[in-house]
Amino acid sequence: MPYRTVTAVVGFVVAAGLASAQPPGGGMRKPQLADTIRANVYADNTFELYVNGELVAVDSIRFVPHNVISVDILPAYPMTIAVLARDNADPETGMEYANTNVGDGGFILKFGDGTVTNGTWKARCFSRGPIGGDTANPRVESTPLPADWFAVDFDDSGWKAAREYSEREIDPKQPYYDADFAGAKFIWTDDVRLDNTVVFRHRVARPPDGRDRPDFSNLNNVVPQGPPKGGGRRPPGGRPR
Repeated sequence: MPYRTVTAVVGFVVAAGLASAQPPGGGMRKPQLADTIRANVYADNTFELYVNGELVAVDSIRFVPHNVISVDILPAYPMTIAVLARDNADPETGMEYANTNVGDGGFILKFGDGTVTNGTWKARCFSRGPIGGDTANPRVESTPLPADWFAVDFDDSGWKAAREYSEREIDPKQPYYDADFAGAKFIWTDDVRLDNTVVFRHRVARPPDGRDRPDFSNLNNVVPQGPPKGGGRRPPGGRPR
């Protein structure tokens, strides 16, 4: 099956930003595509990406082939990133391909504001196996995911730092080389072979590129600049005035 790069566009409004989106004279301008940043994500094998508690991207090709997901997101700072990453592993044995192989993981991310994966991220394993690398009698150890693992206020203070891995150790497939991951590092827990379900978390206080960006977090509670659609306000059960 050929490798593919999957591209999607996602717009969302989340917590506070740095620059003002209010034009002179009041009101609020609507966000433009130029206000978004590109997110490139590659996982061995799949992932779910949350930003400020909102689900913004899901790997659209489960497990194989390996692919890059690229989405445009509307950032807001401080920005909390949470990722659920899974290796291709049988939930009962921790092995793959009809229990004939022990796989390995790997995750890398880069945002257009300069945010990248590296050893400053937090990581915790929630399922590992085969325990001890025992492929003759394979078994797994799993811990339920916390219900709010992706929330902005989730307490990850006790989590260990993610471990960085080289390209040679992860051995990414071709789509990785077709996307921009300059400056980003592959990360996982300390055991890239046996740890199969991993959650990463990271907080970005300000844009790494130093660029202030508009705050659209309150857009739905502010009258936007320009006339309302439909020629006026629509009263309950009525026509536009």
